[in-house]
Amino acid sequence: MFEFEIQIHPTLEQIRAWVEGLEREVLNDLTEFWEKWATPAVIEEIARIFATEGYGAWPPLSPKYQRWKARHYPGKRILRREDEYFRAATKRKGAGNLFRAEKDEMTFGVDLGYFATKFGFPYPAALEKSSTAGMPARPVFETAEQSQVLKNNLVAALKNYLNKQIAKETKRYFGRGKSQAAPRRRVTVTSSKP
Repeated sequence: MFEFEIQIHPTLEQIRAWVEGLEREVLNDLTEFWEKWATPAVIEEIARIFATEGYGAWPPLSPKYQRWKARHYPGKRILRREDEYFRAATKRKGAGNLFRAEKDEMTFGVDLGYFATKFGFPYPAALEKSSTAGMPARPVFETAEQSQVLKNNLVAALKNYLNKQIAKETKRYFGRGKSQAAPRRRVTVTSSKP
């Protein structure tokens, strides 16, 4: 029988360098998290809000408008007539989408100036709260902001991102290929015959 025993004895300096690397490489710049992890979670939740018509909370269309819409846009749901708002709210970098990722924050939404120019007024803003334009409130972003599903998904995404980054930094400081920071290892091979 052969047994292997591996003991890792990192020095205090190696541990300090590892922690500093985590802070410098992971915690000081979350741009990758915003772009690759948080944005998909936000888009998924916004698409779900459109698909469920605000989780069933949006008021129905007026009977007159519903008849007109059925004739001119058959099968189209609330806020999906031409899908301009839906695309802007769910397609990063698409027409009318507003996206910015920086080291410590992310902005995701719709460009109200785009809608004001294209449609004569920024109707997504009017939909977030009842407006004087006679549009009932059909909030998308306010619903997303209050969504426990989105909060849970963002926490899970952050946990997965941090786990991946910590593993990467750990390998960088304690794994193969970095001789100056590689920990000392002792391998003991024991042979015994029954």
